[in-house]
Amino acid sequence: MTLEDLGYTVELENYRKEQNLDTFGIGRVISEHRERYLVRTAEKECDGEIIGNLRYTASNRSDFPAVGDWVAISEYDVDKVLIHAVLSRKTFLERQAVGKQGERQLIAANIDYAFIVQAVDRDFKINRIERYLTLCHTAKVKPLVVITKTDLISAAELAALIQRTKERLKDIPVFAISNEDQTGIEGLKEIIEKSKTYCLLGSSGVGKSTLLNNLLGKQVMKTG
Repeated sequence: MTLEDLGYTVELENYRKEQNLDTFGIGRVISEHRERYLVRTAEKECDGEIIGNLRYTASNRSDFPAVGDWVAISEYDVDKVLIHAVLSRKTFLERQAVGKQGERQLIAANIDYAFIVQAVDRDFKINRIERYLTLCHTAKVKPLVVITKTDLISAAELAALIQRTKERLKDIPVFAISNEDQTGIEGLKEIIEKSKTYCLLGSSGVGKSTLLNNLLGKQVMKTG
């Protein structure tokens, strides 16, 4: 695997040189939990932590690395790295932080496309999809709507639901899939572009984890 496979671009490399970060290695944050990070390089996955200067100069939460960020790193032990800087972000998804008035929570950075996932059996509401669309438009992330669990309703009901959704959302692509019988999965795979970064947005229980497993052809996420 190369950094380009992970989404690294000429623009990021130019930024790295402009900021005099070319003596460091490069990795991408693929998970974060309480300021502990899992960083993917071209060769492997490493546990990462930020250096003290990065921590103390941060003015808010968005100054810390987020999932999707490209970071300048140095390896200090086997499969362990220090994060020295966060490279320039192309896009970033954020939302209102829970229980913290006026504070924004960074969800992910450098996302190209977002699958907005909603199931037919979860009180299907186009208004809910539109709230996610607002997040995407603010972040300049291209949205695609994925309707799941289509095996639970009739073909006529599904056709009516898709038509109603498309009429309301206008130019937003809408896909219908069943994780149970795999209907629509191949069509979704066909539109995924190499070296682009995708995320899945949606409520709990709509089938995001199962969809991810089906798209990858292997189980990488536990499903309930």
